Amino acid sequence: MQNFRNLVVWQRAQSLAARVHLVTDSAAGGGNGAWKGQLRRSAQSIGANVAEGAMRDSPKQFAHFLEIALGSASETESHLDFATRIGALDADSALQLLDEVGQLQRMIVVLRKRVLERAR
Repeated sequence: MQNFRNLVVWQRAQSLAARVHLVTDSAAGGGNGAWKGQLRRSAQSIGANVAEGAMRDSPKQFAHFLEIALGSASETESHLDFATRIGALDADSALQLLDEVGQLQRMIVVLRKRVLERAR
């Protein structure tokens, strides 16, 4: 177990979730606007899963939650793509967020690999 607040990947995930929330507040509706809630939830889920996994007893359990966080990051990426395609998000905002999601994905992959190496 470790303090998730000390993990840079968690800190960055929380920052991304906050930025997504702010961007979607000012975004156009686009359909019924359900995509906003989905995007917010998937972005928030990244950090939440890192936090939950960090508090588990075994490295294998932590790695499992990092895998879920990686899935949430991919879901966030998909929702950002959709929001851009329907014109609800401007391309510049979406590109900045997508870049941050990509960085998080790489960080999660590296952390997961290290956690699993420690489990051996």
